[in-house]
Amino acid sequence: MTDKELFETFNRDVYSFCYYMMQRREDAEDLCQETFIRALLADRSSIQDIRRWLIQIAANLCKNSLRRSKAGVIKEKLFS
Repeated sequence: MTDKELFETFNRDVYSFCYYMMQRREDAEDLCQETFIRALLADRSSIQDIRRWLIQIAANLCKNSLRRSKAGVIKEKLFS
């Protein structure tokens, strides 16, 4: 599967997942883009279920983003 085919085939699934997790269009777009950047740079030759793999990348990015934003809010409350 070429890079273009990968993006065209799974873009909607990855974006929908990111939007579900983040609840903001801008965040979902950014994380969807980051997911595909990481996927395109990775060696996909041994991946059997590409959709599942992409969603896992997206899930990890979303969780990290939520964790960072939560930590930022906590720090903001502590120092204000």
